[in-house]
Amino acid sequence: MLPGSATAEPRPTTATVQRQVDGLHHQAEQATERYDLARVQLAEVRLRLIQVTHRLEKAQREVALLRSTMGLMAAATYKSGGVDASMQLLLSDQPEAFLEQATTLDQLSRNQASSLRKITAARQRLAQDRLAVAQQREQMAQLQATLQSEQQAVEARLREATALLGRLTAAERARLAAAARAASALAVSQRAGAPRASRQAQRTRPAGTTTYQKPTYSGAASGRAAIAVRTAYAQLGDPYQWGASGPNSFDCSGLTSYAWRAAGVSLPHSSSAQYSSGRRISRSELRPGDLVFFYSPISHVGIYIGSGRMIDAPYPGRNVKITSISEMPYSGAVRL
Repeated sequence: MLPGSATAEPRPTTATVQRQVDGLHHQAEQATERYDLARVQLAEVRLRLIQVTHRLEKAQREVALLRSTMGLMAAATYKSGGVDASMQLLLSDQPEAFLEQATTLDQLSRNQASSLRKITAARQRLAQDRLAVAQQREQMAQLQATLQSEQQAVEARLREATALLGRLTAAERARLAAAARAASALAVSQRAGAPRASRQAQRTRPAGTTTYQKPTYSGAASGRAAIAVRTAYAQLGDPYQWGASGPNSFDCSGLTSYAWRAAGVSLPHSSSAQYSSGRRISRSELRPGDLVFFYSPISHVGIYIGSGRMIDAPYPGRNVKITSISEMPYSGAVRL
């Protein structure tokens, strides 16, 4: 070889690029799950912060009131003088009046001791509440930093995937785009074949109304599970969008929470958090409406529809679709 000569890096095949892109999309979905979980935790921390802040304000008012009461008692004690009670009785021109006053002062002393105990306890609660507020604010700041970090991770993986696709020829990119369109068309055809009612009626119902025509479902599900499955069917063909929970795009836990919300069940927008939201069941017990989870740690969820299949929002660049639950590493399932 001549000095200074170099060989060109071989251009990757379409299949190689597709595998690498799929891997990056999976990493993006894992970061999306961490983002979703941090967002759920942040909402919980905000609620706790509101609660402990209210408690702190109440404790501050209680301490201020007790301090005021103690001031009045201290003034009354000072005015009573420091003479021994027996000597006051001997020197008094009206012993009966003095005895009545002494009883009152004794009661005042007991009240003062009680108030001292109360203000000590109130000050301790105040200190604890101040600490709780500080801790919640610190946790909130940490979660906000996590959200920003995971958002950057998602966007970085998606940029890498775009850059990889850019290394293909125009013809190769066109073939991949055609395959993606075919997959989208299949998802839409699945939607058209399973539910027999209007999906558009759900999307265009007048603002403020709660009744609309829902897609029908003729499978084994019933009750709330049937509503959730019908709602999931109605989203087939919708695009994946990280962090989205409908009505026109979804990530995986956004889709399942959207489907079950239609059935009156509130789920956190996080696949790992949803895994703790119901009763764990075995794979052999699965029935339509159950949530099925994948990978370890859990980073993907779908809604089971029977016959070993589920509806899920796969990852960036794909649409909500029906797929086999055997296509990914299975982790478990829950029933709501």
